[in-house]
Amino acid sequence: MKAKKIILISWLLLITGCSSYVPETHEDLIQTRNDIQSQDNFTQDEDGDLKNQNLVFVHEKWWSNYNDPDLDKLMEVALNSNADLKAAKLNIRAATTAIDAADHSAFQMGLYAGADVLGTSESYTKSKAIPGPMGTTILPEDALAGETAYTAGAGIKANYHFDFYDKYENLTKQQKYLAESAKFHSKLIELNITTNIAKLYGHYIYTQDEKINLDKKLAILMSVEDRVRSRVELGGGAEEDLLIIQNKILTLKRYINLNEFQRQWTAETIYSLSSYKNKNQVEKILKDAADSHLMEQKFIIPDKISSDVIINRPDVQYYLMMIKSQKAKLKSLKSDFYPQVSIGGDLGYRGVGIDNSFKDFSSLMWSFGPRVYLPIFNLSGIKANYKIADIRVNVFIANYNKTINNSIQDINTKLSSAKTSKTNYINLDRIEQNEKIIYKNSNLKFKIGAISEYQNLKDQYIYLNSSLHKTQQAYKLYSDQIDLINSLGGVYKNQNQIETENEKI
Repeated sequence: MKAKKIILISWLLLITGCSSYVPETHEDLIQTRNDIQSQDNFTQDEDGDLKNQNLVFVHEKWWSNYNDPDLDKLMEVALNSNADLKAAKLNIRAATTAIDAADHSAFQMGLYAGADVLGTSESYTKSKAIPGPMGTTILPEDALAGETAYTAGAGIKANYHFDFYDKYENLTKQQKYLAESAKFHSKLIELNITTNIAKLYGHYIYTQDEKINLDKKLAILMSVEDRVRSRVELGGGAEEDLLIIQNKILTLKRYINLNEFQRQWTAETIYSLSSYKNKNQVEKILKDAADSHLMEQKFIIPDKISSDVIINRPDVQYYLMMIKSQKAKLKSLKSDFYPQVSIGGDLGYRGVGIDNSFKDFSSLMWSFGPRVYLPIFNLSGIKANYKIADIRVNVFIANYNKTINNSIQDINTKLSSAKTSKTNYINLDRIEQNEKIIYKNSNLKFKIGAISEYQNLKDQYIYLNSSLHKTQQAYKLYSDQIDLINSLGGVYKNQNQIETENEKI
């Protein structure tokens, strides 16, 4: 009983002594929801101010908000074939598999086999007896004096480390958080891919609409050129008037060529993101999208953004998981300052002599017992690893705070840009409607002979200019919407939209 007390007191003193070697750690503060809510464009949460607007934030399949079947098909092809997204999903599988490895790292078991040659430097060197199990003797004293001995062994060996300081538990937690971070990294890649695809798809539709408008304007200028040339030939006009029209035609053709290049470039980029092996399928989708009303779909731009949106952004959650993972690693490294206790043994065959090794397996030997490891001579290395892990915690906290700051700035910028684009689109839509009425009246005047054909063509050209400006602003608004979606990580929908989508399902 007295011996047990001595052992227990010695153990406690040893642990206390080791704990004095653990360096102090410092953890920086991370930004919270309250810090985000203090910004002008952010509100408390989904149940706060946004409740009055009957809005719900949706992360998954945000592109369904545009109700465009061709866009849905394009997204399906891209998500199933993009190489970056496949690599990200493989990383998730690898990180998940590592959880089991960390969970069972305290126990080690395996087969072994080996052989040794034991010799002496002088023939008269004496040898001690080689003991065997249960008090037996394998070789008596001086049996191998001056001789070379051969030993061989094979068997199974196992070792279990007691997790008194939660070392292996924290290693498992570390891997779990790393697996979660891999999932959020994959979501970030998916968000970037889908928003890029959506912008490219919208740009392709825009270039088609732009080409139609430019071709109509070119036809008008060609008609005007014919009439101006006729007047010049008849002496009723100046040559400069013809040259001005021809320069406008050449400038317009330059825009048409640029439009063709942009349409081809857009298609090639979509092929790349969705894998060239799906080129025929993507070509068909883009061809079918010629009659798309994508730019006419209504999009909700909220006045304020919930602080939860930033907290749940994939990049923010990624760094949050990395912080938790590094903290778990730091806790596991702290256990290295304390004595490590394990228990293990082996069961196998031992053969002595070159003629006996691996021949007679009827004789088995075994060993079993505890082991204690004291980190006395490796404290400098343990301290260095611990300090590095502590520094890396604060590195991830700094990246987390930086991501929060960048997110606030990004959302504020994108939200403001989307609101401005919406206002500009409304104004240009009114201008286009007014020009449409003017052109309609011009047709009536031309029909009754109140104005010349030249004036009528001029009014049509002005209307087409106005229509093109509206189309350009429509794409600008759409592009800003996608940028806002990318910064938010999803879209706001009202309850009616969600109910309608659920009915379709």
